[in-house]
Amino acid sequence: MNFKVDAYLEESCVIGGILEKEGPIGNYLDYCHDFNNKSFEDSEIEMLDYTITLLLKKINCSITDFDIAISGELSNQLATTSYTYRNYQIPLIGIYSACSSIALGIGLASILLSRDEIKRILVTTSCNNQSAERQFRNPNEYGGEKEPTQTSTSTIGAAISIVKEKKPIHISSFTIGKVIDVGFKDSLDFGRAMVPGALETLFEHFEKNNKTPNDYDLILTGDLSKYGSEIVKKELEKVFGIVNNYNDCGLLIYDIDKQNVLAGGSGPGTSAAVLLSYVKKKMLEGKLKRVLLCATGVLMNPTMVFQKNSLPSIAHCIELEVIK
Repeated sequence: MNFKVDAYLEESCVIGGILEKEGPIGNYLDYCHDFNNKSFEDSEIEMLDYTITLLLKKINCSITDFDIAISGELSNQLATTSYTYRNYQIPLIGIYSACSSIALGIGLASILLSRDEIKRILVTTSCNNQSAERQFRNPNEYGGEKEPTQTSTSTIGAAISIVKEKKPIHISSFTIGKVIDVGFKDSLDFGRAMVPGALETLFEHFEKNNKTPNDYDLILTGDLSKYGSEIVKKELEKVFGIVNNYNDCGLLIYDIDKQNVLAGGSGPGTSAAVLLSYVKKKMLEGKLKRVLLCATGVLMNPTMVFQKNSLPSIAHCIELEVIK
């Protein structure tokens, strides 16, 4: 389902870990630090909390200046979100859409801002490499060999302020994706598992908005890996011809030839980091005028994988454009 929305990106903040600092967009991140708390989960909570603190400083306001917060990430029962927001007395909508959470959060915020009583919404997401690896795969300490199709969860905290007051970057359209399951079962290849969800949402977004890939300066998927992104590009070109403006956030956040990330980056922070640091800066510089982000997610848990179930996927699209 597609919504025409009218909301604006006021400001954002992105914090990364050491590996993200060394990546291609490291210089665009607001801050990079090795959060090394007593547990991986506590480190992610500290990182998300600090991300919110830095955002509030950037826009010189307090948490009470926001009407609602929307947050989603990967932890069981959204523990990172809940443990972080217990320190902020603000109405909270917790969402789970796996690695596509940032697009869903921004899209929902854009819809809610159509209400007269809502002026400003905080949207956040986060992921921590070590806590995600422990939850969804074998912990790194086990020393298990990884497959080349696997991606590496990024360590990222991201926060964004969405407002109805006119700002340079306009959020104009939002497409909510469907859960797509084609029977794919390889849990070591999340990239290709998410391709059906990405294509379903991309084609619906193009159709509902009467647009083609040529109408955008940049089209991004979330974290389809070098394998999944190749399939998406080929499928787009079957319908629209040559597509030279497509990339994947998981291939932009890391240099997969130089950094040990196998098939690319993943996690909800991956698309958030690329959009809210690198892409935002390029849009404000006038180098990108219209951008489409199709953030992607696998809707599974380890129990379902161990039971030999397939891997449903989902994707959500948000369209951003520069307003003079």
